[in-house]
Order: sequence, then structure tokens, then C-alpha cells
Amino acid sequence: MKNVLLFIYRNHVFFVFLLLELTCFWLIVGNNNFHRGSILNSSNQLVGNVYEFNNGITEYFRLKTINEELAIENAALRALLKDSKFKVSTNTTEVIDSVTRQHYTYVPARVINSTTDRRSNYLTINRGILQGVQPEMAVISSTGIVGIVKDVSKNFASVISVLHKNSSISAKLNGSEYIGSLVWDGSDPQVAQLLDIPNHVQLSEGMLIQTSGYSAMFPSGINIGTIRSFEVEDGDNFYTIEVDLLTDMSSISVVYVVNNLMRIEQIELEKQAEISDN
Repeated sequence: MKNVLLFIYRNHVFFVFLLLELTCFWLIVGNNNFHRGSILNSSNQLVGNVYEFNNGITEYFRLKTINEELAIENAALRALLKDSKFKVSTNTTEVIDSVTRQHYTYVPARVINSTTDRRSNYLTINRGILQGVQPEMAVISSTGIVGIVKDVSKNFASVISVLHKNSSISAKLNGSEYIGSLVWDGSDPQVAQLLDIPNHVQLSEGMLIQTSGYSAMFPSGINIGTIRSFEVEDGDNFYTIEVDLLTDMSSISVVYVVNNLMRIEQIELEKQAEISDN
């Protein structure tokens, strides 16, 4: 306390000056409408800026929750799409919803680890058995295909990326029934190769490539990429096609695990057909 009083005494001229300045300021503002209005406007602007800054900070920390809510909403909306339904009626003139039943549902997940710089790339997602994820389920993003679930624990799953040496996904040209296999040669993580398209098919750069639906994993019509280039080598009956992938695997965050509700029925039937042939 002694030091405080000593400090005030040593600087009493400054404090007297400050007191007089504050008194003058108070008298000017209290007796002049223009200055009082200016002060109020400035203080309101300052308070508004503080509130805006505080709101921005709050929204930033809520982004994770907001993204999770949007992912759940997107999964529910995907389940309502036409390609997620199975038509049970044989009456081809019926178009009402009562003739379909659910074929695919979607589990939203977040990518917590991934690689793109190897020949065999994987992702890890934060959903597992307890959330309904099982091996050999397809994984997609809002822009296109991502991969296929390989191993699953209670709350996590590893996913074979589309950028994997063993990845092979049935694909087709949009608006066409020609089917090929999408593979990756390990060079550019944004470019894959589409095989087995006959050389008599009319192609053009920018044509959309989608999943064919010829598997028990990916629904039909999921976007894959667009044709970057194509050519036919001498003596070859099929195109060599480069495809620009629509999903940037290096920055992927939110994905959806596709649950084919009729997958087991389809697989068992296909196995039975193979056994019958043997």
C-alpha cells in the first residue's frame, strides 16, 4: 500500500491531468447531444464487433458438431433417393412409393487417417461393428466413390482405398450400358484407369463415369469421375481410358458407408449359381 501511495504521489501531476480530462469529456458528452450521439454510436459499434467476434469463435468450435449433423442428414437423404430403393412391384406403370422398399441405407463416418502416397492405400474411419459397419461394405463421399471396408473393430473400420493396387470397381459410362473395371496404376492419385470398354463405343473427354451396380456393394449411379483422355493402341480391341476422379482422396473428411440390405441374399444366390456350375 505504501508503494502504491508513493507511486501516486510521484505521478500526481499526471493523475490530476487525467482527472481533468475525464471531467471535461463527461461535461462535453453530458451537455452536447451531437457528441453524446456519436459516443453512443461508437459504443454500439464496438459492442457489435465484440458480439460478432464472440459469435465467430463459438461457431468455429461448433463446426465439428454441425458437420456431424449435416452428415447424418445427408445419409438420411441418400436413403430416400430412387437408387436406394428396390422395386417390388411387377407393374411397370406403378410409380408411387408403395411399390418400392428400402435397398440401401447409409452410415455417416469421419475419416481419421488415410494415405495416398503408397501403391496400397487405406483409410481409417470412426465407425465399426457397433454402428452397423461390416467388411465388404462400400464407402462413398458426397462427390464419389472412396473404397471398400476391409476390417472392422467395435468402433473403427479400415477401408481399402480406390487408390489401392487390388482395387477393381465395376463402372459404366453415364447414359450407356457398357461396363468396365476401374483400377489404379499407382502413378497419379487423381487419375484412375477404366478398362474393358470396346473400341467401337463413342467416347468424348469429360464423359461421366459412374458405378454400374453390378456388385453387392456399390449402388448404381454413384459418380466416379470424368474421362480425361482415351486412345486405342494398335491391334487392341479396347480403349485405354484415363479417368479424373471426382473425389480428392488427399482431403477427404466425411464419408458414408453403404449398407445393402439385400447383400447377403444376393451373395448367397451368386455362390449357389457358381456351385451349380461346378
